[in-house]
Amino acid sequence: MPSPLQAAVSAAQRLAREEGTRLYLVGGAVRDLLLSRPIEDVDLMLERGALAFAKRLGARLGAKPRVHERFRTATLELASGQRLDIAEARSETYDRPGALPRVGPAAALAEDLARRDFTVNAMALEIAPRWLSRPVDPFGGRADLQRRTLRLLYPRSPHDDPTRAFRAIRYANRLGFSIEARSRLWIREALAAGSFDRVSGDRLRRELALIFSEEGWAGAAAKMRKLGLSAILHLALSGGAGLRLRLSRAERLARRLRASWLSALLAWSSDLSEEDAAQLAARLAFAGSAGQALRAWPATLRSLEGLSQLAPAHTHARIERLSTEERVAAAATLSASDRRALLAQAEKPVALRIRGRDLLAAGVRPGPRIGIALSKTLAARRDGRISEEDELSFALNAVRRSS
Repeated sequence: MPSPLQAAVSAAQRLAREEGTRLYLVGGAVRDLLLSRPIEDVDLMLERGALAFAKRLGARLGAKPRVHERFRTATLELASGQRLDIAEARSETYDRPGALPRVGPAAALAEDLARRDFTVNAMALEIAPRWLSRPVDPFGGRADLQRRTLRLLYPRSPHDDPTRAFRAIRYANRLGFSIEARSRLWIREALAAGSFDRVSGDRLRRELALIFSEEGWAGAAAKMRKLGLSAILHLALSGGAGLRLRLSRAERLARRLRASWLSALLAWSSDLSEEDAAQLAARLAFAGSAGQALRAWPATLRSLEGLSQLAPAHTHARIERLSTEERVAAAATLSASDRRALLAQAEKPVALRIRGRDLLAAGVRPGPRIGIALSKTLAARRDGRISEEDELSFALNAVRRSS
């Protein structure tokens, strides 16, 4: 656990001991502790009075809590930029499949743990007022960690919250776990019942962003297809060896070019038609430039075929308006020769050393000829016809030729 979070948890323990209050570390932090993995997100729980406790702890830490009365939670923003989440034991009821839950108080800690997604996330560690931590594991989460298995807690879990199926993909991919057979059956039953159809596009898009913001894009897509989740996004999303190679390549390029998770979705969508791409963008409730990029993706890919046959300046003209994510996904999809041509321009952009003021200083009169000459000079640099040292003389010749 990073030291600022350690210090905040220690302060919470001291406060709970002073007040004689039971304080628990819960959820993913307990799982990662038992797996000896780095702990980045810390959730603390009290059975009662969590919001008032968070305010008192915030006063000690100099951190004003953001309180969410509806969900009985509070978040402390630490000076380090990290967060400490404090919650009260809660119960949840769902009015219909895929709806957000109605939250109420839980009678005890076990009731709160029973509403969670997987057994490995339904464990707690009492860290105050006892000096010796006491584990709470009512559903066999520790045994499932040893078996490297993700297991849903109850049959209606993927009906109540279908996004838990996408969470299963993310955790299985991250931890190298398998999804228990009965849990897979429950997910497929929820799919057949139409429970996933009621999940908003915004929620689905957020789950995809979380999945593809972690490593292992090809494995995540394969798991989604195997479980039937890709059909929730669009039936035409492809699979097979070609997809695995494409997504693996896109992931490597995204790290190099610092592209976002959208690169993965575009690379996955490379076999879609215009109609399919538009339907996918609508299902995921995309808006703005990302939605435009997805809808136009089939046409974008066609416009980039044959890049290797073009002069570098013309290649640059084709890709200059593309986002980094579009460049990554295109490079992962195109032929090897076209990919090399694209990356040569994307990774090593050419910039002119000279400016318009250099032409003015050389005696060129102000006017549109300066911009035209600079454009021709830049094209010559990109094509490798001139060196950086030749820029000014080339630009001046271009001005004279246009007179």
